[in-house]
Amino acid sequence: MEEFISDTVKINRNAESVFKLISDMSFFAQAVSNAQIEDIEDFQSTQDICSFKVKGVETGIRIIVREPNTTVKYTGYGYSPFEFFIWVQLKELAPDDTRLRIVLKAHLNLMMKTMFKGKIKKGLDKIVYQLAEALNR
Repeated sequence: MEEFISDTVKINRNAESVFKLISDMSFFAQAVSNAQIEDIEDFQSTQDICSFKVKGVETGIRIIVREPNTTVKYTGYGYSPFEFFIWVQLKELAPDDTRLRIVLKAHLNLMMKTMFKGKIKKGLDKIVYQLAEALNR
């Protein structure tokens, strides 16, 4: 299983308030809507699951573990070309200083690993900075 780790970003909130947002998939529905991401269509969510279409293919993400104020773990829901797990990790350094990073673990075949390894890291970094921007509003 390949592991990819995003940059670590600063969130100007306490870990509890960040955790409340990232542990509810409805927050991501609003963030995706605000970001107006072209390739994502029909985004729907509940507290535990979000589903959407990317270039016409329906897929999704679901929360599998919530560790209060420290970690939310996600995995695929519906169709996915490979098995993956995402950890959003939090560490509160001070009352309004929480650090956040994303860890992705994925089963990638050799061809996918070769083609997408650099793009996955760049994509994670883009997501973590957009998430920080949304959480710091």
